[in-house]
Amino acid sequence: MVMSKRNKQWLAGGIISVLLCMVWWVYFYSPAQARIDLAEEQYSSYLGKKMALKKKIKSLTEKQSQHMIKEGEMRDFENLLISGNNIEEVNATVQQSIQSFLRKNDITLKTYRVLRAGKWLDYDMGRLQFSIKTNNGGIASLLKYIEEMKKLVRIEKFNINYTKSRNYNLHVSFSLETLFVTE
Repeated sequence: MVMSKRNKQWLAGGIISVLLCMVWWVYFYSPAQARIDLAEEQYSSYLGKKMALKKKIKSLTEKQSQHMIKEGEMRDFENLLISGNNIEEVNATVQQSIQSFLRKNDITLKTYRVLRAGKWLDYDMGRLQFSIKTNNGGIASLLKYIEEMKKLVRIEKFNINYTKSRNYNLHVSFSLETLFVTE
């Protein structure tokens, strides 16, 4: 079979077209398709991360709103604070309050000391120590008074020693801690 010049040109044109298509496929289309596939994978990965972050933000926002201090709670907390510009003034206020209560309730104050301040979280804690002579009723009224103070004061230590005596048969030493919070 002998091919004419025209057929040879068509055959050469077809081979060149096939070769051009193969070169285009290998060097352009296939790498571009690989980049498109990679971009789609990255897009879906980022989309998944975005959705996870939105869920986390929503969850944290709900938790924040649940744990935020409400205005009424802040007012209640402020009412618990003992007035004073520093820990010494707060201690002095509590000390005067306790001494006034002891006088009114006929409880004998033996000693009073200011102990070294401590810390609770990042807040200063004043520490006071009292030593008193009283009876059972005096202890009960003292504990009730401290509980009803409704201030940021707590009993750190409370020791009771019994001594046989006519009126004041109990020697009590107790330490109070006062919380000092600045605005």
